[in-house]
Amino acid sequence: MTDLNKIAGDRPATRYDWENQFTFDKLEFAKTPCIQYSSSGTPWMKWVPVGMPKIPKNTLDVACYLYSSREDAESGREFGGSGFFVSIPTSVPEHIHVYAVTNWHVAVQGGASVLRINRHDGGADIFDMGPEDWFFDPRFDIAVRPIALDTSLHKFSTVPMQMFASRERIEKSEIGPGDDVFMVGRFVDHDGGAVNSPSVRFGNISTRPTQVRQPNGKDAESYCIDMHSRSGYSGSPVFVYRTAGQDLTQGKNLALGTAEFLFLGIHYAQFPEMWEIGEFQKRPGAHSTVPLVTDGKYVKGLSGMTLALPAWLVEEVINMPKLKSQREAIDSHLSARGHARPQPIAEADIPEAEAAQKRDAALSRALNTAPKPRTA
Repeated sequence: MTDLNKIAGDRPATRYDWENQFTFDKLEFAKTPCIQYSSSGTPWMKWVPVGMPKIPKNTLDVACYLYSSREDAESGREFGGSGFFVSIPTSVPEHIHVYAVTNWHVAVQGGASVLRINRHDGGADIFDMGPEDWFFDPRFDIAVRPIALDTSLHKFSTVPMQMFASRERIEKSEIGPGDDVFMVGRFVDHDGGAVNSPSVRFGNISTRPTQVRQPNGKDAESYCIDMHSRSGYSGSPVFVYRTAGQDLTQGKNLALGTAEFLFLGIHYAQFPEMWEIGEFQKRPGAHSTVPLVTDGKYVKGLSGMTLALPAWLVEEVINMPKLKSQREAIDSHLSARGHARPQPIAEADIPEAEAAQKRDAALSRALNTAPKPRTA
């Protein structure tokens, strides 16, 4: 694996501005007026977001494509998987740590480890990485790769880690079955060819996380989601959102619900279904009692029920000791170059002479200010 400490002096972290982060405030919701009341009972008008938001353009820039070779990436071969970018703050305000995230079965087991990202000039940039360049925890179907991107060259957005749906946040907001989700990934039959053109698919959470067998043979917590998928979407980020009017537990006060928008997890598999090949004669009022799968020939298809590993497992992989030590080394490197984040100075830490000057200046201003006349 590449040692980031060796290249820290070249480009230790990614420079960014807030436009490169995908957050709730960038979603464009329709809004409806709602009467609210102050603690004293005074009514006031509040405009609350409702319905499915219009997704901003930079939503698609969260995604990247994975290929088996540079040649496949250059030609846009219809094979591979999806990935996305996650960001973590550094010790310097204008820099972030960026990670490419995908599935282990895509980048490592399947060998689709070459990453392609769009450029601002309309082309694409290719990172010719191998399976050995990706980091993973053998317990999960997740692979991550630290990557330094250039905001002047690369067209990308990141999912900030503070947007991750933690266990605590899921519990507090009661996120679960019925909540709306969408994912951003690669539709291999129409994926943009020589450049990335990600697509968006929509659905709903079907079950809370339960243990499911992954492609690596290990069981892990997984959301079951009622959302269509197919080969190529593996590694896509899944987002959950809720707006006022979508919480049925609010009864008549639907507009009082709170808005949520979080990174839910990473898509990794779909449940299959088997359809028997046979003859069928339709008869009025007849209902087939033949099970979906019987002995004999059948067609294997996808059920429309997909799986996603929760955000907290992605965070666990990104925070594995080796990657944390790399981030600490880069932060130390940035600090040594004089880019350390400024720290607040307590009043007691100001030199006595400087504090005395401030007191003298304040006293002088008070003495030179004419007193205000008193009113009866």
